[in-house]
Amino acid sequence: MFAPGDLGTARGVWRPRSARALEATVQRLDDVFDLTYSSAFNPLHRTGTLAALFLTIALGTGVYLLVMYDIARPYGSVLAIQNDVLLGRWMRALHRYASDAAVVAVVLHVLRLLVQGKTWGPRTLAWVTGVLLAGMMLLSAVTGFVLVWDRFGQALAVAGAKMLRVLPLFPEPPDRAFVGEAPMPAQFFFMNLFLHVAVPLGMVAFLWMHTARLARAAWFPERRVSAGVVIGFVALAVVWPAPLPAPADLLALPGRVPTDWFYAFWLPLASAAPGSALTVAILSTTLLLGVPWLLRPWRRDLPAPAVSDPDLCEGCEQCLNDCPYDAIEMVVGKHPEIHPLLAQVQADRCTSCGLCAASCASLAIGPPGRTGRDQLAAARHLVASHPDAAGHPLLIVCENNGGLAQRLRRGFGRQPDIAWFSVDCAGALHPGTVSYLGRHFGGTVIVACPPQNCLYRHGASLAEARILGDRRPSIQGRIATLPVRFLNASLAEWADVVAAIDGIKRQTGSAPTRPRRRGRRAVAVAVSAGLLALVAGGSRWPQGADPDHAVLRLGWRLAGQVRERCRDLTAEELAARPVHMRRPRECVREPLAYELTATVDGAVVARRRVHAPGLRGDRPLSVEEDLAVPPGDHAVTVRFVPEAAADEAKSLTFEGTARFEQGRVVLITHDGGRLVTRPQQR
Repeated sequence: MFAPGDLGTARGVWRPRSARALEATVQRLDDVFDLTYSSAFNPLHRTGTLAALFLTIALGTGVYLLVMYDIARPYGSVLAIQNDVLLGRWMRALHRYASDAAVVAVVLHVLRLLVQGKTWGPRTLAWVTGVLLAGMMLLSAVTGFVLVWDRFGQALAVAGAKMLRVLPLFPEPPDRAFVGEAPMPAQFFFMNLFLHVAVPLGMVAFLWMHTARLARAAWFPERRVSAGVVIGFVALAVVWPAPLPAPADLLALPGRVPTDWFYAFWLPLASAAPGSALTVAILSTTLLLGVPWLLRPWRRDLPAPAVSDPDLCEGCEQCLNDCPYDAIEMVVGKHPEIHPLLAQVQADRCTSCGLCAASCASLAIGPPGRTGRDQLAAARHLVASHPDAAGHPLLIVCENNGGLAQRLRRGFGRQPDIAWFSVDCAGALHPGTVSYLGRHFGGTVIVACPPQNCLYRHGASLAEARILGDRRPSIQGRIATLPVRFLNASLAEWADVVAAIDGIKRQTGSAPTRPRRRGRRAVAVAVSAGLLALVAGGSRWPQGADPDHAVLRLGWRLAGQVRERCRDLTAEELAARPVHMRRPRECVREPLAYELTATVDGAVVARRRVHAPGLRGDRPLSVEEDLAVPPGDHAVTVRFVPEAAADEAKSLTFEGTARFEQGRVVLITHDGGRLVTRPQQR
């Protein structure tokens, strides 16, 4: 286990120490986006639902592309889609850009979960299924790029096959199919098409599992946000269509190719060192899957789950309705003749958020030390410590509101004329506590998180409904008559918080008005355009370089090369064996290793030993070599002969002159019992 984190100021909240640097980064990003869009519409606060929205857009546009695609002419059918300016071109671009944006949303979602410590315990299922969903998304995207069968799809397919070759699972090396001796068959594209369609359908089931332990899980952002996102990406798809590189050519070097870096970030390493890329992939996946057990608090720091007092619980079911994690179930009450139902907390699902404490009119439930009764006791102590409370304003702050709580402490915590009352979450603030404090202090400001950035999902919105509305257990109209102000704000909206506090200090009796920020809409549009441009740029930024050389490719398969060694058994050896095994002559078949030698203009460019793969060495010999050669006419000699003499073994030889063109491949392969060159494809 890594070093544990700190419980911090907020009780029951654990954050990993290793995420401190990430926390500062996420906070700065939040500040920038809060200033641009306001905390109410900050897209970083809804990355999970945005990822689902982007995947839904990709799924919807993918249906159209599936209908128009033809596995018999993969590139030609995509080219026809690209040339359809009215519909096909922007539908394809929207499909691609939405898929790319989903990666950005997932990465930001993961960063926030790491910072908030939402990786262990009741969230283990969500984390593990999330990692699997990310892997499925990558697989679906890669197969989609391969279906286009352009130079980029070719590079992905070849690199992926080289990585799979490292695994001893295949009777024939997977990259053998890409040497270029024959066009790719329709079965190859059918397999990729099947995966490209089947994997997203399977993702729907995993999405359900991903949100299975969330109550009232939202799969999409609010309509206003969703509409803005869809409009922005449709506009991007129309204005800046997705690129379509040249068609794939297995006898040509890819060169400088437009690359979708959101899904092909692994391509440079896989092309240069397939084994290293596979090792990194396996280790990264294992590490991510192990996060729930690596980043978790020590047993002594585990937050205590909520408990219900069976003697006080009235079975009203309000805590059941408010719990954001479905951690409460109703069972038969202790006194069924009075209260038929009893709230029972499922400890393995409880996150110790404390929202249930504010739901209970009878103060019967909550984490130890953080129930409604404990809140009221703390409130009474606060009032008792301020004999002239009626002349002082009160500031109630959520301790988990990013850096806002810390700045409020620095700015107002030491002012003698302001009282301070902190809670882990505004949603855990009981209306009875608010009513009691509101009656005794001259004015009260409650500063809660933005609704979409609450550490416990629904805390801020539940607090607002209880304090400003009539959601149970509030008594209608009781708090409305008190000088209590409720504010959802982030650190970037410091001016709004200061204005609210100043308003209460002056006892104006009116709700604070947020200062109007002129030009915010124009700034938001400009920033959105810049972000969309980054998505489009990352989807096409080229990699590689145009080659200044040609390639001599050696690619063939030779099956069944063995040597048989026989000897006569002595009389003593025969006598020592069972009767049914007494054969006078014993023969052993041994697989042969071959020596490969290639020369260009008399200079040796390749020499290596080739042995039969497989645990028993009984699989066909396979040769795949790419050798750089200067352009021009060159004399080429290739010999593939057994190391040991064997009458039955085949020897392959090629001698001749070949013309090498810049950026092209000359293939020498096995056909009809001899080595031949394939004509260059143009």
